[in-house]
Amino acid sequence: MRAFLAVKLSENIINDVKKLQEELKKYTIKGRWTNEDNLHITLKFFGEINEKQVSEIRKTIDDISVNFKSFYIRLNKIGCFKGKDSIRVLWIDVKNDNNLILLHDAIETELSKVGFKKDDRKFKAHITVARDIILKKSIEEISNLYKLDSDYFEVSNIYLMESKLENNRRVYKSIFEVPLKTNK
Repeated sequence: MRAFLAVKLSENIINDVKKLQEELKKYTIKGRWTNEDNLHITLKFFGEINEKQVSEIRKTIDDISVNFKSFYIRLNKIGCFKGKDSIRVLWIDVKNDNNLILLHDAIETELSKVGFKKDDRKFKAHITVARDIILKKSIEEISNLYKLDSDYFEVSNIYLMESKLENNRRVYKSIFEVPLKTNK
């Protein structure tokens, strides 16, 4: 199965992102928009894994979760990862992400101890809103048009998600979730 670890978004945040997507479409020549059911923050992408690896991931995340209290983050601004002829990924930045970075780093470190390769790229906490985008304005102009100061939302669980194609559409399904410690 093709899988990744993620943080799910609150309903309010999903609604904010959907509104932003509708606004951004006005400045778009072409692109593929992320379906609201697929909006999330990726902590680690695995690619293809088997059932034994799912068990190893579960045990590792269970061990990590006892050292992390739930925390709050919020969305900040629009940005992108550029491609050759288009914007490969249009995303929303995450503000107040120090705890998210610490959680990501712990996941990378502990999973590498059980045989998973560490990601070579620096972690960039973000929510992918679209792919293969061509805009009518520059990303800087678009970013200046839309300042995001979303509500804070709680990161309280880590999810292992399966990614599969159904009816030519990417669908994400939760395999398991592990709660972080509560702040009580």
